Amino acid sequence: MLRTFSQTAVHPNPRAGGALTVLFSGQSQTEPGHRMGPQKLDYVLIHTVIEGEGWFRCRDKHYALGPGDSFVILPGELHTYQSDESRPWRYRWIAFRGTEADRWLAAAGIDADRPIVRGGDGTALKAMAAVEKAFRRKEWTSEWEAEGWLRLAFSAWAKANRPGGPPSGQGKPGVAAMEADRAARWLEAQSAHSVSIARMAKELGYHRTHLTKLFTRELGMSPIQYLQRLRMERAKTLLLEPLSVEEVALSVGYSDPLYFSKSFKKLTGMTPTEFRRSQGG
Repeated sequence: MLRTFSQTAVHPNPRAGGALTVLFSGQSQTEPGHRMGPQKLDYVLIHTVIEGEGWFRCRDKHYALGPGDSFVILPGELHTYQSDESRPWRYRWIAFRGTEADRWLAAAGIDADRPIVRGGDGTALKAMAAVEKAFRRKEWTSEWEAEGWLRLAFSAWAKANRPGGPPSGQGKPGVAAMEADRAARWLEAQSAHSVSIARMAKELGYHRTHLTKLFTRELGMSPIQYLQRLRMERAKTLLLEPLSVEEVALSVGYSDPLYFSKSFKKLTGMTPTEFRRSQGG
């Protein structure tokens, strides 16, 4: 005999108006023919099927669903869903809202006309289970845990929905821009250390010449120029602190204070000492 059950864990202390807040998570083994709707919600609710079959209807489209499939209920969308009479489904769900929700859904290729994600590697189900456990523990870190697990679930949905990456309509410029941004963030992370473009290219998986051209085309300056500007902006902040010029130079990746001073003047028109004086230091 089929043992039916339903259990939900609610966020112990959700924030109002956050960028992304998980509201609750749970699971259910439905009865044969179990039906929800027609109804509308004011939050995002995503179900992922563990086993069994059923269907989901939204905007007059009917979707048959099985193990591994997910269906997404969006705020304000009239919807209905029902489990199969002979093979009722068991599924997990997670609900959330926030100002970032639309951006996350769009990035994963999900909207009211495309509310289904077919298949997956089980990551989303593991994430939902982890959120449910976190909420049941009622710890003060539950919100951070839940958002982290939701990110992993979205990663799985995005990979399943877009195995080839972003849509081709974005074209190469979109990919190039993302890679240039990745290189820029790498430079930001390494700006206080000795850096070579050859090392950056190797770590990011590019030929040095190709990466330099891509970076320059997308950001309007070479990686070296970008790094110098990063360092000098950081140096301006540090020069307002009670630090020597030598200490500032070392803090922004220059082992030679004289070379640092020359580079600073070249980019700002003032020596570090003159800049400090101009700021009342």
